Amino acid sequence: MKYDIYKLADQYSLNEGEQELLLHILEATDQGVHYSVREFAARNYVSPAAVVRLSKKMGYTGYTDMIYRLEFLIQNEINNKNLSSEITSFIGEIPQEHITQFTRLLAVHRRDTILVCGTGFCSPLRDFFVRKLLVLGFTAIATNNYEVYENNPLQAGLVIAISKSGTTGTIVKPVQDVQEHGVDLVAFTGNAASPIARHARPAFLLLDDKMLDDRNLTANYFYARVLILFEYLLDISVNGSGPPDS
Repeated sequence: MKYDIYKLADQYSLNEGEQELLLHILEATDQGVHYSVREFAARNYVSPAAVVRLSKKMGYTGYTDMIYRLEFLIQNEINNKNLSSEITSFIGEIPQEHITQFTRLLAVHRRDTILVCGTGFCSPLRDFFVRKLLVLGFTAIATNNYEVYENNPLQAGLVIAISKSGTTGTIVKPVQDVQEHGVDLVAFTGNAASPIARHARPAFLLLDDKMLDDRNLTANYFYARVLILFEYLLDISVNGSGPPDS
């Protein structure tokens, strides 16, 4: 299992040696190997006192307490990965070819600019998409400005459009513009018959619980489905986690 201990290292002010030691502890714990503090120290060419100091620096009472608690954290990671079937039951059936298309596009445009557009209630989703892509090392920009799409001055290689109805004019126009420039387009929408769904390859169609509630006055889980689906797709694309039945 791959571990990202950036936040832990920052929270407990771990130096480079302590971070490396923590990674070794996590790996051993993940493999179900239980070393005594002396055995672990000898295997990693440090003193038992250094291991104990690390455990106390992180707020544990000692090495044994640290191992015991880390086992719970690792098991939670495993349990979370096993929730894929529950996730897909919420977002609905996503065609495997759409997932394959998405992962391929992310790989193809790894070094290109990615534009994300969305307005109204989809604006927070647009901003989340961009922040997530940025931390994963992609170049992503959130914008609905027509000028950016009409002439493609940023030389974007991929556009991601988010629209519940798929007919919002401020999103349909950018979608049509990028098509003229041959830019790849991915869409997240609740309307299969919309212009956005027709233009995009792939178009991810998610259940819109309240198609007749234009002002979103009642609960609608469409937006939650979009967010969860995007995280699911990135997990598959970046970490190689396959769909449940793959």
